[in-house]
Amino acid sequence: MESGVEMLSANRHADSVLGGLLRTFEENGCQVIPSIAARARPGGRVEDAAYSFIKNEMLAAAHRGGYDAIALCLHGCTQTESLDSAETDLLAGLRAITGPDMPIVAGFDLHAHAVPDVLRQLTFSSAYKTNPHCDALATGQRVANELLRILRGESRPAVAYVHIPMLTCGNDETAHGPLADLQSHAHAAIAASDGRLIDFSIYNVNPFIDGRGVGQSVAVYSQPEGREQAARLAVSLAQELWDRRDKYVHSLPSVDEILRSYQPDAGRITIGDFGDRVLAGGPGDSMYVLERALALTSGRIAAVVTDPVAYEACAQAGEGADITLQAGGRYTNECRPFTVAGTVHTVGAGVYTNRGIFMRGSTMRLGDYAVVRHSRYDLLITRDAIMSQDPGCYLDAGIDLEKADIIVAKSGYHFKLAFDVWGSCVCAETPGLTGYHPHKLPFEKARPFYPLDDIRFTPDVLSLR
Repeated sequence: MESGVEMLSANRHADSVLGGLLRTFEENGCQVIPSIAARARPGGRVEDAAYSFIKNEMLAAAHRGGYDAIALCLHGCTQTESLDSAETDLLAGLRAITGPDMPIVAGFDLHAHAVPDVLRQLTFSSAYKTNPHCDALATGQRVANELLRILRGESRPAVAYVHIPMLTCGNDETAHGPLADLQSHAHAAIAASDGRLIDFSIYNVNPFIDGRGVGQSVAVYSQPEGREQAARLAVSLAQELWDRRDKYVHSLPSVDEILRSYQPDAGRITIGDFGDRVLAGGPGDSMYVLERALALTSGRIAAVVTDPVAYEACAQAGEGADITLQAGGRYTNECRPFTVAGTVHTVGAGVYTNRGIFMRGSTMRLGDYAVVRHSRYDLLITRDAIMSQDPGCYLDAGIDLEKADIIVAKSGYHFKLAFDVWGSCVCAETPGLTGYHPHKLPFEKARPFYPLDDIRFTPDVLSLR
């Protein structure tokens, strides 16, 4: 968490939405008045007290005044112990201070829970267009540039919105498949609109949250004279999403299938542990990929696991100690502990820096960690789950990935944007909490929706601004 001048210096050069906002404003001679920046890995609902602290810091900055607009970097899917949409609450608080006319803009993740009450409060917003997310910086720049046009009186965005009561089931990458077709349709329509259409966002929503209005949504921004055109595009995109709903289901290979075809002389491979994706809210406690790699290959492995008990054992033993312990399987019923033996190479605490395209240069929390070195593997053991979609988590913990034949990433998509420089990347169907199996989750508020319910759907456009 950063505030004030620290917030600016820590994020100015990051390839994130916030980095895109800051750089664009500074390049255009704008004075940026900072409030607070906070980031956490996905997981359960945020404690009310933690959210209230962040919100109150932002509202206090708004109360101080001295600014012409508000620009926000929001994920869009934050829930607290008592709120299904923290963004709705935050934006309502800001609007109560600024009034209805001050421009407030935001950049969102593609998986935002973009309910109408969020977009009604915003003058303009835009989401990532890619999954894996390689355009966070571009999204911040797009939002900042549109805000500058609004402030100069060159743009008066209106938005057409459609909610689609469905979840996708894993076939969510935008470089190929049904989402690639959908994004191409939208980009072509914007390009052919002669400036009447400004931007579109297709929100694929985090599929592990429950709340009113959880599902897909489409937002198309236009100039006032393009309202009807925006509504037609929003309807068309929503209908295409719905019509192809059975296509958004992936089919991943098993770890055994991947490893049985693995040839060490073909180069290094990184395996995405889809069932235990920390970036999707998983606990990171599965040892399944490491266990299977040891059984089926002779390669050297770099793996990571969340296990506070195993970490404490390493910390107490100290660096240089030989140790045998059980690691993993602390949280996920489907994942069992695995016996680890080796030398405690490192015990430490700190942060790591993203190397890959996704939020390159951002500082991420590593926390308390230990590295156990075995003749066959280096195992990074962390007290808390870490977002291991980037090799920085290994490198900054002192693990030499050049010596690894097989690397494990607790990620399903984003690791491909960072580990590709280390060799081939492949995602595996694995046990865990973050596989796309909506029938296993206790949805209540979000229902009815596809694929859990037999429903009919006709796009209904809302003009939110």
